[in-house]
Amino acid sequence: MSIKKLLFSGVSLVFAAALIPLTVFASPHDGEMSNAQFQELKQKALNAAQNYVSIVSQNGSYSPWLNTNITYQFPLFDFEDDVTSFLFDVDNDVGDAGYLVVSADDSPVVIEATREGNSPYLNKSKNEKAVYVGPTQYYIKKSNDVYYDIRKKTEENKSNFKSKGTLDGTKKVAESELVSETALSSKTKPGEISTMTIVNYSSRTISEVPDFTWRKGCSPTSFSNIIWYYRYSQGYTGLLQSTTTPETLIDVLASSTYMNTGTNGGTGWDNRVTGMVKFWSDRGYTVSVTRNSPSFSEHMTEINNGRPDI
Repeated sequence: MSIKKLLFSGVSLVFAAALIPLTVFASPHDGEMSNAQFQELKQKALNAAQNYVSIVSQNGSYSPWLNTNITYQFPLFDFEDDVTSFLFDVDNDVGDAGYLVVSADDSPVVIEATREGNSPYLNKSKNEKAVYVGPTQYYIKKSNDVYYDIRKKTEENKSNFKSKGTLDGTKKVAESELVSETALSSKTKPGEISTMTIVNYSSRTISEVPDFTWRKGCSPTSFSNIIWYYRYSQGYTGLLQSTTTPETLIDVLASSTYMNTGTNGGTGWDNRVTGMVKFWSDRGYTVSVTRNSPSFSEHMTEINNGRPDI
């Protein structure tokens, strides 16, 4: 999985795996489910994945998904060998275009998605089970007692995990909410993985950041929110004239002078970087932009420090 982060002048702009509003899902047990039931759930999940990609690509927010193939990979399980979800790869003419994790139930939802790179389970062998108990919680079952934590790159004994039941219920969380490691540790003992770990989130909102209506591409629209925040809430008065409207700002960012956003709303990665550097530089601010792969805790750190996260 590839996660892109832009860091400039103390501002962190993170392009990350999308954590979709989550409907917690029931988990049919692998040994209790008939093949017909399994195939029915898989087909419903595939339909949900196709619908999601179609909506994202056709509304102009992500044109590289206009002509893609969605390929089923394998089921994902919990620590009790119950099916939680299904993994799908997205490919276009260029190659890997991300992946989707879709819940395994009668009304499936896309739980997690990225728009580039491979899934975290790329190196799983054919005979190993992929374990998924919520966004960014990836494991591989190595034996009946040993699980490999993909994020930590360590092996854990099953005795360290104390199951609190299957992932069922109907509670949803907002897309803007972030996991608080402190809050999680107060609800579960070390090593515990439970439904509560997934659905009980604490959130932090930077209230001064606007949410402008989509216009001429997601990148110029999103970056305009950041610029507006620093102009009017953080004292960077040289960024914008007082008469500049949000629509004008977005149009300027999308222009060939800066991000060179295409007529279909698409903006290249390099154009995002060079466009933002030039925009700030033209207004008298020296900035440096780098791209790397932050951990989830780094996303939280940026938000907690009052730096808007894209």
